[in-house]
Amino acid sequence: MLDFDEIRKQVAIKHSVLLGKDDPILVTVTVSEMVLDRYLDLVSEHYEDATRDLAVSMQQQVDQSKETAAKIITDASNYVSEQVRQAVSEAIVEAGGELKRQIAQAHSASRNAVVSERDAQSAKNGAFLAAVVAGAAALISIAAVVIVLLK
Repeated sequence: MLDFDEIRKQVAIKHSVLLGKDDPILVTVTVSEMVLDRYLDLVSEHYEDATRDLAVSMQQQVDQSKETAAKIITDASNYVSEQVRQAVSEAIVEAGGELKRQIAQAHSASRNAVVSERDAQSAKNGAFLAAVVAGAAALISIAAVVIVLLK
């Protein structure tokens, strides 16, 4: 509430005008004060309503942001998971192909070794047979020389 005595004192000091207790200007101040108080009450009510609406709106935005963030995280996780799965599948296929190639090379080397072993065995058998034939020929030659010498 306003102090009218203080108002009258300040007007007298600043303007050299004395206001009576029932001066119409003080009535205007009272009416203005009442209007201002009512206006402040209305503004306060609107402020509280606006604050409440803003809080609800902010909560809705937070909830929507959480949903959006969850969707982004889920989608990103699914994407990364799919990319990893594809990379692993490709690596497995590539490793399988390389393994098949190495197995085929090992089989080929094994077949070559078997063929080489057969060839070596054949050469060994041929050499043995040649040695036997050469030995027999040598015996026959010796026998022929002995017969010729004896005759």
